[in-house]
Amino acid sequence: MVGFQTKLNWEEQKRIFRMIPGLGKAEFARLGSLHRNTFINSPRLLRESLQVKNHPRIFLAGQITGVEGYVESAAVGLLAGVSASMRIRGVRMITPSPATVLGSLVHYITHANPVTFQPMNANFGLLPPLGKRVKGTQKRRLLAKRGLKDIERWRDSVEEYSSSNLSSSDP
Repeated sequence: MVGFQTKLNWEEQKRIFRMIPGLGKAEFARLGSLHRNTFINSPRLLRESLQVKNHPRIFLAGQITGVEGYVESAAVGLLAGVSASMRIRGVRMITPSPATVLGSLVHYITHANPVTFQPMNANFGLLPPLGKRVKGTQKRRLLAKRGLKDIERWRDSVEEYSSSNLSSSDP
């Protein structure tokens, strides 16, 4: 089993797994254990640009910021890189709209209650409401459509700022 995280000791895990039909005499190469990711209190420490508030030359990315998941960590890394690049060029940093999944994650990690802050995966619950009552698949489709439109607008504005601020010596 992949991703089996538990506080059960190994003997108890073996006992329980052996109760599963076909696993009575199984040999286990590796058993589960609990792990905890290290993360900072981002609402207290980070700006939406992923800069450390008291040290704006430092950008953080990945799970240490309080996002959970490989894709989420990579996406926040991408945003930190874009933000750092824009800062180096002297351009105002632009964060994706909270209507996008990336923007909603960044908004969550930088605006959550710092007293109760816990890491978060990307999910539809982080997105702002549509403004009209829609249920199920249709709601998710509309949220996705709105998010795609906003992330494309963000990408276009980043490209515009980047291309207009390149000097002739830049590649």
